[in-house]
Amino acid sequence: MKLLNPRHRNLFAAALLLVPAAIPKTKPAPTATPAAPEKFDIRVLITTEPEKVLHPKKGSTAQPATTVPRGHLVFGFVFFKDCQADTKKNCNLDVDVQGLTPTGAVFKNEKGANLWRNKQAPHTGFIQLGAPNIKIQLEPNDPVGTYRLIAVAHDRNNGAEARAEASFEVK
Repeated sequence: MKLLNPRHRNLFAAALLLVPAAIPKTKPAPTATPAAPEKFDIRVLITTEPEKVLHPKKGSTAQPATTVPRGHLVFGFVFFKDCQADTKKNCNLDVDVQGLTPTGAVFKNEKGANLWRNKQAPHTGFIQLGAPNIKIQLEPNDPVGTYRLIAVAHDRNNGAEARAEASFEVK
């Protein structure tokens, strides 16, 4: 086996030295950023089927109330997800609930109700039924029209706030 003559060897060595200069410079790969935490959120369900919420059975889910006759009882439920856990892995949530008649009159105004205070935080993404169960008794002489239930929840561990609203018609 014959090695390159000295002249070719020098030319080959020079070419190897130039190769790194010929490679375009690229930016270093960005450092991985942590995934954004899930957003604290709530939902309000108004139903005439509270037993399907409180004691669910496979294949049976509570339907939202759309039209409710006067004289009936309706229930409101607040669900939440992705609260911030404290050092003891507990959530600290409360909720303000306001109910409005079709004329805009307030029929319910509760501030700072316990939604999930000092209770174990559910797993990320898990939708949890909160503590307050809201009962709305419709009287025979209540006005017809759209009733609204507005909930604003506060996560006291991180200051996050979430708002939800549900409505139903009284005929």
